Amino acid sequence: MGVVLAVLAGVLASSPGHATPRERTPQEPMSTYTNPVSAGFTRNFADPTIIRGHDGYWYAYATNGRRYEGDDKQNMMISRSPDLVSWEWVGPVFTPESIPTYDGKPADANRQLWAPEIAYLDGRYVLYYSYVVEAPGTPWRTVAAATADHPAGPWTDTGEVVVGNETWEVRPGVTEIRNNIDPELVTTPDGRRYLYYGSVQGGVRVVELSADGLRAEGDPVQLTDAHRYEAPYVVHRDGYYYLFLSVIGGCCAGPASGYPIMVGRSTEPTGPFVDRDGHSLNGPQGGGTPVLAPNGNEFVSTGHNAIATDLSGQDWIVSHATDRFDPYVAGTENARGLALTRLDWIDGWPIGNAGQGMPSGPTPGPNNDAFITDAFENGLAAWEPAAGWEHRQGVTGGYAHADSDAPLVSTVSVTGDLRVRALVRLAAGEGGTVGISLPAHGPHRLNVSIDRAAGQLVVSGLPGHGGRPAVASLPSSFSYETWHEVEVTTSGGRLEAAVSESGQYDPVAEVSLRIPNGVRSGRVTLFADAAGADVDDVTVARLFTPVTERVADPVVGDLDPAYSDEFDDGLSSGWTWLRDPAAAAGDGALAFEIQRSTLINRRPQAPTLPSLLLREMPEGTWTAETRVTIPFGDAIPYGWPQAGLIAYTDDDEWVELAYTTRESRRFVAFARETDSAGSVAYGHAALGPSRDTMWLRLQHTVAENGEHLYRAAISMDGVHWVWHGTRTLPAGPQPPVGLIAQDLADRPDQPPLSAQFDWFRVYR
Repeated sequence: MGVVLAVLAGVLASSPGHATPRERTPQEPMSTYTNPVSAGFTRNFADPTIIRGHDGYWYAYATNGRRYEGDDKQNMMISRSPDLVSWEWVGPVFTPESIPTYDGKPADANRQLWAPEIAYLDGRYVLYYSYVVEAPGTPWRTVAAATADHPAGPWTDTGEVVVGNETWEVRPGVTEIRNNIDPELVTTPDGRRYLYYGSVQGGVRVVELSADGLRAEGDPVQLTDAHRYEAPYVVHRDGYYYLFLSVIGGCCAGPASGYPIMVGRSTEPTGPFVDRDGHSLNGPQGGGTPVLAPNGNEFVSTGHNAIATDLSGQDWIVSHATDRFDPYVAGTENARGLALTRLDWIDGWPIGNAGQGMPSGPTPGPNNDAFITDAFENGLAAWEPAAGWEHRQGVTGGYAHADSDAPLVSTVSVTGDLRVRALVRLAAGEGGTVGISLPAHGPHRLNVSIDRAAGQLVVSGLPGHGGRPAVASLPSSFSYETWHEVEVTTSGGRLEAAVSESGQYDPVAEVSLRIPNGVRSGRVTLFADAAGADVDDVTVARLFTPVTERVADPVVGDLDPAYSDEFDDGLSSGWTWLRDPAAAAGDGALAFEIQRSTLINRRPQAPTLPSLLLREMPEGTWTAETRVTIPFGDAIPYGWPQAGLIAYTDDDEWVELAYTTRESRRFVAFARETDSAGSVAYGHAALGPSRDTMWLRLQHTVAENGEHLYRAAISMDGVHWVWHGTRTLPAGPQPPVGLIAQDLADRPDQPPLSAQFDWFRVYR
């Protein structure tokens, strides 16, 4: 525990030096950043979660692992940043002495602490995490929690699991322990708390928690299929709960990783969640709307996200990412650095960087240049002296305390559309109000406060409202004596106000109304009544300008008959079999037996490798398309039977887009296998929605460095296409492209299975 205490002392001694506000010059350039933003202190910061601390720093937490080659495994990791761009190491969550060991396994068991989730609940920080011990005996796959008074720790485990071991049915009559990992907490407007969790081997679920958030008390609700998604992250926005999920199959496959982020939404925290096209995220053929995927630059494994909001109000995807040219910390442990991608909300749906994916190189970054940025670490110098206000020090740093109804007025003026936020709390007792006031039209002021006697979030001083305030009820469980964040935005003649526990996109009360005359230039005021109140971490910044248009989908072009085949009279010229023929063409279809062998290096290998039907492709940009049917029906085949398109360099260097099944789940695997980083690596992304007949497209382009890029699209009707991410093959001669059908289990009780291809078309 001494290491953590020393780290905490250093944090408190080196508080942010940004308490004095300054006027923002509109012509000043926005900050830039280069991913991964954690490069200055670590190569490995996987599965991040993030919160803004009361001291004005953002704190991020990550899975256990080595930070660099030769490092000992860190028992989850903590870093901090004043601006979301410049990060520094804080320390581990647990030391060897404080790591929990109540799993009943031997003292030297291999304990894994994965994918933390940070929250601020009822006056303390709570860190949920995946507590996994595989052996000996029954696996221990649970969600646990630790608490602390400061975001840097020291952290104390609660000593009992939040969600314990659960089982699921793999196939009829076969059960296994669920993979209960990747926790995510949400507090709803009625004050209830919900925990989302799960991964491969069971899928994602949600369960209601006890009032303190430390025990599961409800019945779990299944949200996704057993093998499609993990890493849930939930945003409550504009009446919807948006469920962000990472697609399993390639989180940790080095240069072959995929791990895109998808999303669905629901009006209820327990779902059902549907994608933009109305497809449920649950079920064996579930859907999902793309948010962020590898785009062909150096970054893969772009998933497992949280969301941070800069001071201007712009959202940022906080995820990890692997440089596919330098993918490992040591051995084959993936180097997953902390990365940022701008998150845009367009037509009611989130999309990373307007659809362009994770940026490479210097990129315009978070805008934290504000009129006021005061975490009260250095007194009240940013405010005019006021009777009854004083500077105090608490466990999370300095704050302003009021025992008077005199206002505390800023020393600078603000103007324009604004985002304003502050932490507030009331002293113990009855009644009391505390809030923030903005200059409005004429002599008016817009006042946003929490009112304990009324049990409400209150917006008052509204011009033209006849003195009537706008209000929203706070939950009956609302704790006025603990810190809550009040956020206010003014833009386009509207005011939006919200209260949450820590500004993590789960408001417990919201007010939205028109303010036709807007906000005028003037001073910001903090106010309270004489009952006693505290204010901390006040920020006032110009509101960001949202991106409202996403990049267009790729252009497919016109059909090129010279490279296409309708399979009417056998195979047309240009096809070549690699290894023995395994398909027959005629009458407008190619019947391709799904072979009992596989190219996938991590799968059991048959004595021979599967046959491929390939052809040379034209130079430049083109799109290959096929329609494939595999009659799975309700069957649960053994193996990983799949059929689709393949771009092939050699048996360890290829890209595939294929309809497939894994147990009961159906999806389209967008896969890559490569030996570019030494040992052979394979990773895929499980795309949906799907059905037994799928339309598949691969679009080929050539990057500036000569690499061959393949972007995937899938469709269930050939009309509505959903474009996904990009896979790469090395520079050099263009690889042939063709068809593959592989990986049916070679066992006597497995009946044969055939895929039907209705055409192979090329558009240019």
